[in-house]
Amino acid sequence: MEYKFKRLRENEFSIGDYILIAVTIAIMILGLITLRSVVWGTEQQGRFVKQIIWDLVSLVAMFYVIFEKEARIKRYGKYLYAVSVILLVLVLFFGKTVYGAKRWIDIGPFDLQPSELFKISIILLLSNVFSQSQKDRKFMYSLAVILPAGFIFLEPDLGMTILMVFVWFVMMISSDVNKKYIFAIIIVGIIAAPIAFYTVLEDYQRLRILALFNPQEHFQAGAYNTIMSKVAIANGGMDGTGYNLGTATNLHLVPMQYTDFIFSAYAEQFGFIGALILLALYGTIILLPMLRIEKYKDNYWRYVVTGASSVFAFHVFENVGMNLGIMPVTGIPLPFMSYGGTSTVVFSMLVGLLVKASAISKAPRPVG
Repeated sequence: MEYKFKRLRENEFSIGDYILIAVTIAIMILGLITLRSVVWGTEQQGRFVKQIIWDLVSLVAMFYVIFEKEARIKRYGKYLYAVSVILLVLVLFFGKTVYGAKRWIDIGPFDLQPSELFKISIILLLSNVFSQSQKDRKFMYSLAVILPAGFIFLEPDLGMTILMVFVWFVMMISSDVNKKYIFAIIIVGIIAAPIAFYTVLEDYQRLRILALFNPQEHFQAGAYNTIMSKVAIANGGMDGTGYNLGTATNLHLVPMQYTDFIFSAYAEQFGFIGALILLALYGTIILLPMLRIEKYKDNYWRYVVTGASSVFAFHVFENVGMNLGIMPVTGIPLPFMSYGGTSTVVFSMLVGLLVKASAISKAPRPVG
């Protein structure tokens, strides 16, 4: 008797999945357009071409995640976590120092930022912990993120440290971890915050926080970037000055405008309306997967989506907030807009995970 075997297709894409991919590419294009207006004709001009290359590499990475086997992705968490921890230790000893911080490892033509890689590993690791571990052990196992977060803080990178703790906390409260641990963490956090402010933070980190509440007093120090950013954004008005016509951008009044403060360049040239469009695109990446949270095939992918969406939410809120002067300056990049190689690749892989979670949650169909 002759048997005809049929294989099952793992991915079944919906219109929502295509929308996520299209939105990601759209933000990349807006990022390149804005980056060119900031760096063209300056000594930073080469960053524009580099970012084009990084965007292309990132798209390859995104599609790799989408088409990778689900079983392999679930196994990657612990290995990626181990690699991330090793790299975080190495960067403290052999890292490249930029503006007083050791956050990058010089690898020939590019710089690797291990803390960016840790974003993926923490999501995959915690998704395994919260979906598979015994209920009374989940909290203890999840504390595995604390040590690497400490390494990131020592670089120093306060913004990324807060992000890691934020993702851990969001994923934990979405799990069935005993609520007494959550309440205990909140109480400890409230008590420890003022103590840490005076005993743990560096002077410049405290200054950035103080500048948030009294920017004029700290104009020449912690608040200068933010004040200039607000000037650029205000200059954009409702519909913007027009592309390449931003006064503050063309005069390079805003420091680090190709990375942390690229939103100010975009808002100046495209105005309030353009800013709303950009935020709507980010809202699609953050909210669309969360609106389908109950439709994913298992808890593992629900936690993955929760973690990935929380990363994007934190980055957008913090970056746009510090550009507007309502959040302290922490060096958190704006996804797909700020110049950066490792960060862009990681953000693209996170989008890949969001698409993968949806694509594998539909009933597979046989093909001949």
